[in-house]
Amino acid sequence: LRQKVLPTHQLLSSSSSSKGLRAPCVVVAKAAAAAAELEPGRLSVKIGSKALNGWGVLFGASMAVWVVALYPLVLACAGVSYVLDGKRRRPMDVMVSLWAKVSMLVCGYRPQLVGAENLPRKGEAVMYVPNHGSYLDILTLSGFLRRKFKYISKIEILRIPLIGWSMAFAGHVALKRADRRSQLETYKSAVESLKNGNSIVAFPEGTRSPDGTLRQFKRGPFKMAKDAGVDVVPVAIADLQKFHPTTALMPLARPRGVTINVLPRIKTKDADVQEVLEEAWNAVNDALPHRQQSTKETPNAYSD
Repeated sequence: LRQKVLPTHQLLSSSSSSKGLRAPCVVVAKAAAAAAELEPGRLSVKIGSKALNGWGVLFGASMAVWVVALYPLVLACAGVSYVLDGKRRRPMDVMVSLWAKVSMLVCGYRPQLVGAENLPRKGEAVMYVPNHGSYLDILTLSGFLRRKFKYISKIEILRIPLIGWSMAFAGHVALKRADRRSQLETYKSAVESLKNGNSIVAFPEGTRSPDGTLRQFKRGPFKMAKDAGVDVVPVAIADLQKFHPTTALMPLARPRGVTINVLPRIKTKDADVQEVLEEAWNAVNDALPHRQQSTKETPNAYSD
């Protein structure tokens, strides 16, 4: 199976511009109606506060089966990475990407990659800054972005058996706690990883948006990029959150019509961090569908 790739202009032609009028209220109403269509269903169950239906069980089973099937290769690649490529661990990057892609394809999920011409050349380190509305963002980017990278991830994620361990083997950057000391350790680790030639994905909103609407950006990822001397590549993930909202344990249906829009890079050399942040926020916001867009008038649109 081949991933479908669209040129950037096809998606941008349907997006609004920050220089023009924002979408009218009817768009919000349509978005609410579209979101209401995806209900867990009568055969769903509640696990804690999260819904799980038959599709979610299938999705989770696919991930579990493939991670177990691939784990002998994961362990072999982990050993090779530690011995021969300790700073980048490319064999592990390949395994994480392969697991994510196969797990999604088996379930019939394949997003469209838009703006592939904006991807950095292979081996070049950049800071990717996507919007974040679903746990599926991680699998989507890992499987279909076509470049190797590390995540900045909560330590709890890296402790998940098999899946999280694989990310730890691959050298993903752990955020242990929300206190200042842990944040400083994470900051130093991320900058060092970038300088070692690894690209990093950092979600600048800091957490998932509960409704898919773009939230404020934090300065951390942009300061990391500037200190490491790498460029920032904004990424807009469209129409994924409604298939796996924050209220669901697993996806409620097979995601359809999802796009990964890779936007033109933003130079950090001799640039002001706040200006880079604002340019990235505007780029992502303008590339998202109207129902996911925020406005520059939103209070605290940009945050430390």
